Amino acid sequence: MALLPELDREQTKYNARKILSKYRKYKAYINAPVNPKVTASFGDGAPSATAPAPEYVEQRMINAEKGKVFCKWVDWAINSCRKYHYRELLKIVYCEGYEEDHGYYMDVLMQRLPDRYYNMSSTTYFNWHEAALLDVAERLECQALDR
Repeated sequence: MALLPELDREQTKYNARKILSKYRKYKAYINAPVNPKVTASFGDGAPSATAPAPEYVEQRMINAEKGKVFCKWVDWAINSCRKYHYRELLKIVYCEGYEEDHGYYMDVLMQRLPDRYYNMSSTTYFNWHEAALLDVAERLECQALDR
C-alpha cells in the first residue's frame, strides 16, 4: 500500500494542455486595439458604425491586463522547465501561433536545438512532449492525483 497517492499522468497532461492552449487567446487580448477606429459614411453624415460603448473599452482593457498576467505566468512556467528542449518544444507548440502537425513542430525544434538532435524521430518528439507537459504541470499547479 502506497502512503502517497500516485500522479494521474493522463489527467495531468490534459490539465496542462488545457491551460497552455489558452495562451494564444490571451496573447491576442494583449495586442488588440482598445478603441478601434470608427469610420464615417459618405451618405447623410451619420457614421456607418456606431461608437463602442464605454464598457466595451473597459472590457478590452480588463482583457488586456488579464492577458498580460496569464501570459507572464505561463512564460514563467515554461521557462522554469528542467530541460532546454522541453522549453523550446512547449514554446513552439503552444505559444508561437503555429497551427500545424507534429512534423512541422519537429522541424522547427530541430533548427533550434544543437546538432546532436538533427535526426530526431517522432517517438522522441512525443516522449519529450509528454515529459514537457508533466514538467510544466508541476509549475502550473495542475497536477492530478490518482484516487
